[in-house]
Amino acid sequence: MKIDFTTSMTFYEFLAICLAFIGILIPIVQVIWKKWVVKTKLNFFPNERVLVYFNQSGPYIRIDGVYEAENKSTSIRNISLKIVRCRDEKTLNFTWGSFISPVNQLMSYNIMQTTEAAHPFKIESDNIVCLFTEFCDLSNTFSRIFKLLTKELFDSIKNIKNEHDDYIEAYEVYTKSGAYLNAINEIKKDFFWSIGEYDLFIKVKYGNQTKTFKYKINLEENDYKLLLKNIDESLLTPLKYQYGKNLDYYTATIKLLDM
Repeated sequence: MKIDFTTSMTFYEFLAICLAFIGILIPIVQVIWKKWVVKTKLNFFPNERVLVYFNQSGPYIRIDGVYEAENKSTSIRNISLKIVRCRDEKTLNFTWGSFISPVNQLMSYNIMQTTEAAHPFKIESDNIVCLFTEFCDLSNTFSRIFKLLTKELFDSIKNIKNEHDDYIEAYEVYTKSGAYLNAINEIKKDFFWSIGEYDLFIKVKYGNQTKTFKYKINLEENDYKLLLKNIDESLLTPLKYQYGKNLDYYTATIKLLDM
């Protein structure tokens, strides 16, 4: 086909070329717009209640919910949690520690939940991901202090077991010892959970952005008493292991409120 450049282009020919050019340009512009201009809008829809714990590792908390990515896919790189005790501004800085399976499994007639170490994950555009997250202190600050406070106490268990075959007798000797009383008093002095309000700041790093979701919880007297029992249980744990007794840790279920 020969093209005669000496002949003037008709309006319809010019229009056809323009439309063809626009047709080529539109998908290129769409790709550029979505990749470089449009940003992900991240939403978090939490369960209305959180689970509050205490054990030998110290205080920790579980927050369940759904993360949603609007407009564009994104990768969740990290989720951290800051908890501030309102009465004295004491603060704990947690990071995601593990994911809990949202589906219970029946194994040997027992309901079990599987856990996995927390890790980055991707949310597709305009989709959601259900996430049950335990937040804890990965630096193990409390557990190191706990180990120092309980060394003498836990070292005494071997002798107690040799002298007492009965758990009740061993329990009486163990809980009345100076090492036990000293350990429990020191832990209670610095017990993070108390009656009153706490502010929660969930900080999510995704893509090259960061977003903080703000909430609060209020621990009532019954919640406090329940968690306080876990101090005793954390000290009794190695003794119970020696005698094959079940552990009795308690969990406080607290309503999560918008700040």
